[in-house]
Amino acid sequence: MKLHSWQYKAKKILEEAKAFSSENLKNVIGKLEKVEAKQWDILCRAHITEARWFYGGQIPTFDEYIKNAWISIGSLGGLVLVCFVEADSIVHQFPNCPKDSQLFYRSSLITRLNNDLGTSKAEMERKDIPKAVQSYTIEKGVSEEKARNHVKELISNSWKKINEEILDSRFSRVIVNLSKNMARTAQCIYQHGDGVGTSTGVTKDCIVSSILRPIPI
Repeated sequence: MKLHSWQYKAKKILEEAKAFSSENLKNVIGKLEKVEAKQWDILCRAHITEARWFYGGQIPTFDEYIKNAWISIGSLGGLVLVCFVEADSIVHQFPNCPKDSQLFYRSSLITRLNNDLGTSKAEMERKDIPKAVQSYTIEKGVSEEKARNHVKELISNSWKKINEEILDSRFSRVIVNLSKNMARTAQCIYQHGDGVGTSTGVTKDCIVSSILRPIPI
């Protein structure tokens, strides 16, 4: 009788745990859907703005470009995915991160500016809209070299802001690390040119060296 009683209790506990987990999962997914839908809306609006510039032949000012470009790079939407890792510990924080913290803005800005430094030359050859370097060059009437130096200075200042946020962050360590590492990855990929759109160059050599070539001892 004791064995049957124990089995019955264990079965009941398991069924209750499954029901509780299922309900929690539904709640988390429901929250994520709302957050993700909002981020997709923001991203699509940013791309629509760029499309209007392109088809209207409009050259945005540097500030106009930056205000839109840190969103159109798509980093915010990518950060939503981390919610699936930490569930409730992040879901309730995520909607407030972009407006309450410089962390998301600065990491996205670093990603965008590094992307522009590495890819804008090829994009201009394809007749794309002016990127950060070109917008600054046209608006300020300076050389491309000075514009690129200005963009690099913005990247450097953004790293300082990220470090300040890391020391005084109210958000989950997962969010902090993801934002920081996203910026690091972008800088690594684009520091020698387009490390994504082309299959040759220093970036590829670094990856091959890190993964495939043995470290000499």
